[in-house]
Amino acid sequence: MAIKYLKNSEIDKTKWDNCINSSANCLIYGNSWYLDIVCENWDALILDDYKAVMPLPWKSKWGIKYIYHPFFAQQLGIFFTEGLKIDTKDFLKAVPKHFLKYDFALNHFNNCDNIRHESRNNFLLPLNKTYKSILSEYDGKCRRNIKLSKKEDVTINTEVTVDTILEFKRSNMVNSISNGHFNIMKKLLHFLIENNRVKIVGAFNSKNELLGAAAFVFYKKRIIYLFSASNPLGKKKRVMYRIIDYIIENSSGNDVFLDFEGSMIDGIARFFKGFGSVVETYYRINKSRIPFIK
Repeated sequence: MAIKYLKNSEIDKTKWDNCINSSANCLIYGNSWYLDIVCENWDALILDDYKAVMPLPWKSKWGIKYIYHPFFAQQLGIFFTEGLKIDTKDFLKAVPKHFLKYDFALNHFNNCDNIRHESRNNFLLPLNKTYKSILSEYDGKCRRNIKLSKKEDVTINTEVTVDTILEFKRSNMVNSISNGHFNIMKKLLHFLIENNRVKIVGAFNSKNELLGAAAFVFYKKRIIYLFSASNPLGKKKRVMYRIIDYIIENSSGNDVFLDFEGSMIDGIARFFKGFGSVVETYYRINKSRIPFIK
């Protein structure tokens, strides 16, 4: 089996997306159209006739090319057809030498045996049970906050527009992001709306003022909690608990997972675990080919 490096212009995007969508570890982030939106540039490693593929998002700084991990794409790495045995080291050895550094996340199905890595936690909640059964597995704090929020003058609405959530997000950011990343988020959301792959859920008070909102991406067996925002009053009224509970209730009984996209921050991780989610481990790897680049 031969792994070859292709520049972006050489990639057969139809074969690429067929590989992603039929892969054993299919994730929305690997699709060519998704990568085109979130990556500044990307090339690829291809096994044989697209039996396995690995995107290589890259940037250039001071004339040095390096592979990085793009925003809004939690897991990338190697995607491969069902039944194929893949050794991550073979792909890493095939990364061209002109990329003097790499730092990116693999996906849950990629092994890291004998490779230096950092473990990262994603959180998944299976929704293939009744809502009542899933609700019984919420922890006490989660149930209390949902009950508190339901006592408030809060209603849930799924008619929130892209521009509304983006303006709300920008006004209520905990951590600021660059204009470039904000524009990527805007482009991605518009594309997902146009292709009926995202639902934007908002929580409003009796004055029809937005208190919190979240974007959920629907793709195959995952409902991905892409991002959210709450204003101070929304946090006080625990509206994000209501929004996630709404998605769970309306998606329960289906063979899908709510993918929280994880966090290594304790408080956020506890929030996700409160809904009864389980850990899915994936790995981040990095290497510099010259000592002074870190």
